[in-house]
Amino acid sequence: MNSELPSKLILGIETATINCSVGLVRNGAILGQKNLTDRAVHSEKLIELIDRLLNPNIAFSMIGAIAISIGPGSYTGLRIGLATAKGLAFAGHLPLLPVPTLTVLESVARRETAASAVLFIKSHRDLIYYTVAEKDQPLDLRRPVQHNRIETVANSFPDHRLIGDDDFDGKFGERLMIRYPAGDLTALIAARHYAELLPLSRPDLQPDYHSNLEAKTWPTV
Repeated sequence: MNSELPSKLILGIETATINCSVGLVRNGAILGQKNLTDRAVHSEKLIELIDRLLNPNIAFSMIGAIAISIGPGSYTGLRIGLATAKGLAFAGHLPLLPVPTLTVLESVARRETAASAVLFIKSHRDLIYYTVAEKDQPLDLRRPVQHNRIETVANSFPDHRLIGDDDFDGKFGERLMIRYPAGDLTALIAARHYAELLPLSRPDLQPDYHSNLEAKTWPTV
């Protein structure tokens, strides 16, 4: 496989949260995005969003790679996103680039704040998958992911913003920002780390759910 960044488009797909999102990137620039934030819409609307993103001026043959937000996140959402990405990659003989979801979320957050932050995706009840980014720290594709209760994490990092996909009934006030990972930044990260992600492209790629009680770090190539 060619490890050089393709001059063709990269299509990014994000379905790890309630934000069903797709985006297009070429030569490190975002060309477009479509988002639909609602529950249980991924199975019905993802292909429609991709079609709206591509038409009327972009042919599927112009796409050079598919970037998929790989997890952690919604079990059902991740499976729908990856199944769709695999189908498109297979049809077009394209590489499939798995991008960690919390890295995408961090990239979204950094558009607004450089403050130290806990980036999280809700697991269930009061549990979250999270990673920690310090103020002005560069984006790290391999930042470790952990799993714990939101209050425990918040107390462990009292000076950090909490940025993620649930407000937990407002109990953290203005300290918490609701933000969702997005398809355009999934594609942009894949473009910037193309050579690093390309070796991970394979037909048996699975969502990176992380285990229920202990998380694992990004696999070693």
